[in-house]
Amino acid sequence: MSSSSILQQPPKTFSLQHTLPRLPIPSLQQTCSLYLKSVLPLQTLQQHAETQSVVQDFLQSDLAKSLQERLIDIDRSSPHNWLEDNFWLKKAYLEWREPLMINSNWYILGQDDHSSSAQAQLLLENGGRHPNGKFTWFQVKRAAHLIRRGLEYKEMIDRQELPVDRLRGNKPLCMWQYSRIFSVTRIPMYHCDTLVQPDKVQDVHHIIVIVRDQIYTLNVYKEENGNCVLLSAEEIETALLQLIAHNDRLEQPSAPIGLLSSWHRDKWTVARNHLLSISPQQHRNNLNKIEQALFAVALDDYSNGANSALWTRTLFCGHQGLGNGHNRWFDKSFTLVVESNGMCGFSGEHSPVDALTVSYIFDHMLQEPLPSTTLATLKTNDIYITKFPSHSPTETNSTTVFEHLSFTADSIMLGYLKEAQKDADITAFLSDSDVLIFKDYGTDWIKKIARIPPDAYYQMALQLTYYRLHHRFTATYETAATRQYIRGRTETIRTLSVDSKVFVESFDSISSTKEKYDLLVKATSSHREYTQIASNGYGCDRHLMVLRLLNQDHQMLNNDNKMVSAPLHPIFTDPIFAESQTWKLSTSGLHAGIRLMGTGFGAVCQDGYGVNYMAAPNLVKFGCESKSVPETVSTTEFMQCLEKVLRDMKDICMVVNSGESSNDINHQQTALGDLSSSARL
Repeated sequence: MSSSSILQQPPKTFSLQHTLPRLPIPSLQQTCSLYLKSVLPLQTLQQHAETQSVVQDFLQSDLAKSLQERLIDIDRSSPHNWLEDNFWLKKAYLEWREPLMINSNWYILGQDDHSSSAQAQLLLENGGRHPNGKFTWFQVKRAAHLIRRGLEYKEMIDRQELPVDRLRGNKPLCMWQYSRIFSVTRIPMYHCDTLVQPDKVQDVHHIIVIVRDQIYTLNVYKEENGNCVLLSAEEIETALLQLIAHNDRLEQPSAPIGLLSSWHRDKWTVARNHLLSISPQQHRNNLNKIEQALFAVALDDYSNGANSALWTRTLFCGHQGLGNGHNRWFDKSFTLVVESNGMCGFSGEHSPVDALTVSYIFDHMLQEPLPSTTLATLKTNDIYITKFPSHSPTETNSTTVFEHLSFTADSIMLGYLKEAQKDADITAFLSDSDVLIFKDYGTDWIKKIARIPPDAYYQMALQLTYYRLHHRFTATYETAATRQYIRGRTETIRTLSVDSKVFVESFDSISSTKEKYDLLVKATSSHREYTQIASNGYGCDRHLMVLRLLNQDHQMLNNDNKMVSAPLHPIFTDPIFAESQTWKLSTSGLHAGIRLMGTGFGAVCQDGYGVNYMAAPNLVKFGCESKSVPETVSTTEFMQCLEKVLRDMKDICMVVNSGESSNDINHQQTALGDLSSSARL
């Protein structure tokens, strides 16, 4: 190979990590100035004047300067960055004690296999709903295909063949999160969980498959000519069929231990410790295999239907035929779920990696449909798997293909499972989730006609939606990625601003379309400015959080020269400090997700909404979740209001920028494709 061809080769996946800068520490003045600006729309002028006085006192205090210097020293001794190495993972995720199910885990819905008439048939029958206890041939074939595609992606990471993600201007982004996807599991521990991952993920050769609450390890590699080779999709399919056959004949299934992973984290800790005490060697060995597995696959012998709300419930809450919390291990970094109608999705644990990174794996898995040769072997007159192989060999080349992990449960453990079921049902009952696929227009129209940055446009739509429903404003969270820095993850974009407040208040109260549009432009401009600040690592939320944490254990000398704890500064006890971080509207945007049918996460406040959106050129998908409590409207009502807002905003943009109303261009939009309001592409 010539030297010129070597130079032209793209850099390896992790080869530019050493070139990335460290996450900056904002100055006290920067943070306090941004903070004051962000809280103004939530305050009266008198309240804001009082907060200004408190903030000014903090800025001038020796305490603030001392805390800042402590943080600088912490950064100097941190291997990567001051936030991720010391604070963020614990405070944002691992110390949170609420159940992962819905409250922390996210989901992504995958598209149907459009090349397959078999899946089309499964979805036509009874609205895609199928009886409990039935697996289908197509389900197993698709699961095998998706597993194989996911493992191929993992090997691309191992070989460092993934292109380095980049910002505009060819600026590289941190790729560390790609190394934290496979073989990562969250372990429940008192007060604060932990994450485990083998030192050499390349040496892990198994996944776990969960069938009817029974957990199996499945080796996805084999020895061939002295090499470790990935199984083909056909070999994985055969192994899955043998595994299901074993499950079908299982006379004494284990208790549904995976249900405990849906429980309150401290209660799960107690139950896990007791489980290990029942049979230390066997159960420790089982848990190690679960926790070290590359990822989890859940085969549901049940289908909740093609309805998007039911689909999100399956991904959020587990196998609906067995019950909430069943047929899952919520602590795994991600679980591929395949229902009997062939519909599929991802359920992910948020702490080790952001959903955006994992979504690329799922997109890769869906990129290629089932091969026609595989589809040709489908049973034409037998949808369900009714007969299993008369023999179920579990060995290939002297290597065990699958292993059933058997657990022993005593009366105490059965009591824990009973209580976990009650709590899972309560958690699921309160959750109201669905996906809105809005097809009237997408980012192409927003850029061309509205002439506004699409993300800012959608954020203003969410602001107006919340105001129309509740007639008030709320602190709003949006995720900003800080991956331009080594080990960077996220910062908060505070969407609510003075300009967004004026836009929202004026939209339904003034008659001038041009004035409405100008206010929209101004609001989106402010949002874009804050987005840039946060993405560059100079948002106020992470910095203030750490300063507060340092203040809580800060020591100082009193007048008698004795060490005493410094009192918490009033900036952190001022009511607006907590109110401005009570995210009743928690939002995040993903990529366009052409092959992804929606994604979502739970509302972070009991009286709030969680909204994740994927903005594509000709449509946008909103995954929405709220709690069934009096303080919120239903998710359906929220989505209906959002649809109306999007159409109203479109109308003013059309009038101002093209002189047409939305009614005048209906025929133009229809000519671009099917723009029906159905919930599926």
